[in-house]
This record gives sequence, structure tokens and C-alpha cells, in this order.
Amino acid sequence: MISRIASFHNYQSVSNDLMRQQVKLQDNQDQLATGKRVLTSGDDPVASIYIQNFRQQDKQLDQYVDSITLARNRQTRAEIAIDDAEQLTDSAKRKTMEMINGSLSDDDRTAHRQDLKGLYDNFMNLVNAKDESGNFLFAGTQSSKQPFYRDSSGDVRYAGDSYHRTAQVAPAVEVQTSDPGDQVFMEIKNPFGDYQPEYELESGSLLLLASATNTNNADISEYAVSFNVDANGQTQYELMQNGNVVSTGMYDPQTGVEFGTLTMRFEGEMLDGDTIALERQDTFNVFDAFKKGIDLSRESIFDASATAELHQVTEQFSAAFKHLNKARSEVGTRLTTLDRQESMHQDFKLVLNRSLGTMEDLDYSTAVIDMNENLLALKASQQAFSKTKDLSLFNYI
Repeated sequence: MISRIASFHNYQSVSNDLMRQQVKLQDNQDQLATGKRVLTSGDDPVASIYIQNFRQQDKQLDQYVDSITLARNRQTRAEIAIDDAEQLTDSAKRKTMEMINGSLSDDDRTAHRQDLKGLYDNFMNLVNAKDESGNFLFAGTQSSKQPFYRDSSGDVRYAGDSYHRTAQVAPAVEVQTSDPGDQVFMEIKNPFGDYQPEYELESGSLLLLASATNTNNADISEYAVSFNVDANGQTQYELMQNGNVVSTGMYDPQTGVEFGTLTMRFEGEMLDGDTIALERQDTFNVFDAFKKGIDLSRESIFDASATAELHQVTEQFSAAFKHLNKARSEVGTRLTTLDRQESMHQDFKLVLNRSLGTMEDLDYSTAVIDMNENLLALKASQQAFSKTKDLSLFNYI
């Protein structure tokens, strides 16, 4: 009975030793097959924690890079659209300037009007451009809704919102990825200051408003200034506020017309009876400039008021061009930020991979030596087991 128990335990001990040697050899083979030193947390508990953290950071960097790629694609498309809008605006300004030429015939005016209509239609297509995913670029956060449309009167309305979308491209860095269309195309700084002029000029007049500013933002009155030339050739002005005369005097081209917080400057040659009405307007939208330019092209080339308003449209197109150029520059700045962040992420990924390799990668020479040692140990255990398993007292009876 005692001999049977001793034999059993001896067999079990040798069998367990064989299994341990086989497991070690299998681990060596798995390491050589994968090229990794740490396959489970049991291989190196401390290193496995660092490896897990490195992998998590690497995945987070991949997500940031993907976000940067999507943001770059959208911003690149927006930059192209704004650049094309710039070119169309500049072409519209040139067409409007050509229509001011008094030597044009009616047929020439008609041809220029058709060209301006074509530019306007192309401009409308651009402001409703989409990205590669089919989302509208200039609709704010309402990317599935067409932002701009013409109503029954031909005026352009905005259906988007005034917000923008952002993308997180680093732990503490968010980059704007869209521009609301109203801020890009409908909130352009008035090139004349705080007022838009409406002209009632005598035939042959060359009077133009250079600027009209009012430091009192609460003043929303409507103003109108008229000029009268007396028999001595002296020019008098009469300023009206909401239909009431509030100031008169001798007009001095150096100082213009001043009344309280209101300052007006003029250029060109004025005639007796010329009147300019001023309506408070800090900004304008480029669509109104297109529409007004097309409407004015139907007027006679001898209409001084229409010619002055064409000058006004020209200045608006020039201001719109500068505004769009600034918007495109802002998009370019965002693209630069995206490129810089992506480069930083790629550099950090290299550092992470290098650190991960230090912790995880296998030293093949050491691994081969360990495997050979474990293989020899396994063979020795197998030979020892084969000899001891036959030991019994019956062999000596």
C-alpha cells in the first residue's frame, strides 16, 4: 500500500515537471513566431501595463489623425469654393466698372448684363457647394439644409444658422471646420462706413459719396444732404434728419459735412440740386450687389444717379473681394494648424512605437538560447521519466 502511494506521487511529480517544461518551450516558440517578448500580462506584469498604455495612446492618436483628415478635406473644399467666389466677385467688379463707361451702346450694356447674370448664377452654385460627404459647406451646423435660395422677388435668403462646427484634433485643441454662410457672404463691412447712399443727381453730375460715419451707434435716423450752387458759384449744403432740416452752410470739400457725431465726405463734381439720401447700414451682402448691378445695367448710360450707384456697386464688390480673401486666409490658417497637429501626432507615434518596441519586442538571440535550454531540459526530463517509471520492487524479486 505504501509503495503504491509513493509510486503515484513520483509519477505525478515527474509528469508535472514535463508539463512545465513543455509550457516554457511553447512560450518560447510563440515569442519567436510573433516577435514579441510580452504576450500576456504574466510574462512581465510591469511591462504589460506600460504596453497597454502605449497602445491606448497610439489608438487615440489614430483617431485624432482621422479627425484631422476629415477636417482637412472639408476645409480644403471650402477654401477652393471661397477662392472661386473671390474670382467671380472680382470679375463682377470689372464688369460693373465697364458698364460705367459712357461710350457703351445699349447692346454693349445688354451683353455686360448677361455676363453679370452668368457670374451671379455661378456664384449661387458656389455658395451652395457641398463637401465629399454631401453636406453643405456654408450652412453652419445645418449641413443637410441648402443654405441660400432666391425668393419670389429675386432676393437671396439664408436658411442656415450662424454657428460653426469644430473637430478635436488634440487633447486640448479644437479646430473650426465650417463657416456659416451669413458671415461669409452676407455680413460684409460697408465700404462707405455706416451708411448706404441713394442718389438723386442732376444730369451730368459726377458727385459720389466717399464716406459717411457716425460714432453714435444708437443714431438710426435717416439723413439726406442737398447741394445748391448760387450765382457766384458758391456751393451750399442743406442737411435733413428724418425729413427735417437740421443744418445748412457753406460746403467745404476739405471738411465735408459734419453734424454732431455724423461726418460725411464727398468726391467728384456736384451740380445744383444734387441730393444724396443716407440709410444706416453697417454691413451689406454680396447678393444684393449682384442684383443691384444687374438692375442698374438696364438704366440709361446718361442717368447720373444710376452711374453713381454703379460706382457704389463697384465699391461693394471690391469690399466683398477683400472680405472673401480674409475668410480664405482664415481657412488657410486652420489648414496650417491641422498640418502642424498631424505632424506632431506622427512624431509622437514614432516615440510611442519606439518605447513600445523597447518594452515588447523580442531579443531573438536571447530567445533562441532560452528555447534551446528549455528544449534540453525537456529532453532530460523525458529521459529521466522513462527510466524511473519502470522502477519497481518486482524487478528485483
